[in-house]
Amino acid sequence: MKLINLLFTSAIVHHGCTAFQTLPPIGMRPFHSLDAPSEAVGVMFASRKSNNRKQSASTTKGFGVPPPTAEDVAVKFPSRVPDNAEGEDCPCLSHKQYGNCCALHHHGQKRTEEPIDVLRSRYSAFCYRIPLYIMATTHPTCRDYNENRLEWVKCLNRDGMFDSYDFVKLEIGDQESGDNADEAYLDFKVTLRAKAETSQCAPGQELTVLEKSRFLRDGDPLQWRYAGGDVRTDVIGIESVVLNA
Repeated sequence: MKLINLLFTSAIVHHGCTAFQTLPPIGMRPFHSLDAPSEAVGVMFASRKSNNRKQSASTTKGFGVPPPTAEDVAVKFPSRVPDNAEGEDCPCLSHKQYGNCCALHHHGQKRTEEPIDVLRSRYSAFCYRIPLYIMATTHPTCRDYNENRLEWVKCLNRDGMFDSYDFVKLEIGDQESGDNADEAYLDFKVTLRAKAETSQCAPGQELTVLEKSRFLRDGDPLQWRYAGGDVRTDVIGIESVVLNA
């Protein structure tokens, strides 16, 4: 699902019935070098902790206030990061505490050295509602990539954060090599649970999304990022159908 038009464009499968819904994909899609975006994400976290975010003085006297940046807007978005997140189990189910796992990527303290790092940290970013990290780990060749970062972050906030669902689990499958050492594919399954009744599902109903994601490594320094994916379901009879083609 674009687990995001934004991140990935997926179809969701209800246990017991099938429903196709445009959701953002989770293999989930960044920016340029991770340095700048990571710093921006770190600033966002710091801003959330202190509700007294100071506005810098404008240096464009006579020309008005500069337009807001994606970071300026994102700091005002709702967040699902728990107050004690650092000491809790990481949402990616790595059996590590969040502070020693995906938080290191979210805060820009550790690079995504392997495709699985991108997958796990993006899943956790969706779970905790961190759109700037989703953007920072999306490769420019991904169809969800948007050069207009302000427009992109607003779109993610509106349509790509799975606000109607709880994240139940991430199950990671096989990794395959691509055409060269800088391309890889990962199979994974995400289970979501509906929070409330909608036209497509009942409260508590679980949905399954299966995706084969493509990851590319480039940049200086080198880093892996999400470049797209094929979304399928495990519903008998349409297992081979790519739902986001």
